[in-house]
Amino acid sequence: MIRQLTVSGFTTFLDEVRLEFVPGINVILGGNDSGKSHLMRLCYALCRWGEKSLRRDFPELWAEEERLRRHLLRAFGARQLSSLVSRRAAHGSAQVSTSLYGAKAPVGCVDLSFSFHREGEGSGLSIGIMPDRFLQERALFIPLREVLTLYPCYVQVGKRYPDLLDGPTWDLCCALEEERTSKQRPELEPGLRRVLRLTEALLQGKLGCESGGRFVLQRGQGGEEAVELGLMAEGYKRPGTLNLLIGNGSLRSGDTLFWDEPELNLNAAHLPLLCGLLLGLGEAGVQVILSTHSLFLLRELVIRLSRREGREIPRRFIGLRAPSELFGAVQVQSGETPDEIGPLESLEAEMEQADRYLRMPSLSHGHDAD
Repeated sequence: MIRQLTVSGFTTFLDEVRLEFVPGINVILGGNDSGKSHLMRLCYALCRWGEKSLRRDFPELWAEEERLRRHLLRAFGARQLSSLVSRRAAHGSAQVSTSLYGAKAPVGCVDLSFSFHREGEGSGLSIGIMPDRFLQERALFIPLREVLTLYPCYVQVGKRYPDLLDGPTWDLCCALEEERTSKQRPELEPGLRRVLRLTEALLQGKLGCESGGRFVLQRGQGGEEAVELGLMAEGYKRPGTLNLLIGNGSLRSGDTLFWDEPELNLNAAHLPLLCGLLLGLGEAGVQVILSTHSLFLLRELVIRLSRREGREIPRRFIGLRAPSELFGAVQVQSGETPDEIGPLESLEAEMEQADRYLRMPSLSHGHDAD
């Protein structure tokens, strides 16, 4: 899991920003160009770099610097590391430090600090602080791009030309590959078993795999009705991805799940069930880091977290504001409630429209709207 991140000079984060994350639910809010996706992809790259459970001895520092460089490029789908340095960064460099932790790596053992420059590739990345050990826990990313439908094509492309796919998409395909190849399903922890049932309630069925490597939605008491993914509602496909990741043991307690806009293409009527699913993950010991534009989803999360069953789940809300004429850098605020991060443009616009709609005179009475 990721505990802390400090970054400056990185993409949209010009000034130094320090963020704290909790082991439960972390919600990143902000408008377009505020850096939500960049923040999530940076955290994901750091978590992926930190998970090397089978390593016993550390290789040379230069090899770790090169491995970290590759993880950053893959996470962002970038060709050059210099493109991740803010155009107005002081001295043309970016600085990043983070603290990760896991079951066998307590806080402080997996601290990392590094910097890289706009000029020079490869040798431009320098690690200042190396971890004492790596982690056994895993990080997974559910991106905006829906993966299940084109999964067979992604796998063929990724195995032959891995550089054509961004890192989170290819990593997700590799995790889904376990669904096709594993013959025995792992024994699920009770918390994750409950989340699995919630995903099946949302999908009104469960996802399975056909012999050709394509996934299908199985409905009916015996799963006799198989729905091709091309005929499946778009909003169900990414929750279906989570269904597969839990079912094949790719996502376990102690892991970190990054989910970019989980509400995408979902009917608002399904969002309460989605919130229950997210809180179930946090209760089961999965660190959830998600981004959203949805005021409905945000309010539903706050309602669920205020109830007795959600009060023990750690939560963190992070608000990002895009650079403006007044502030030349991204502004960041965080807290345990949305009220602590102040008003956000995207959420304020949604509330303002709701107020205008409620004030609108009834057309049935013959009044003209303002």
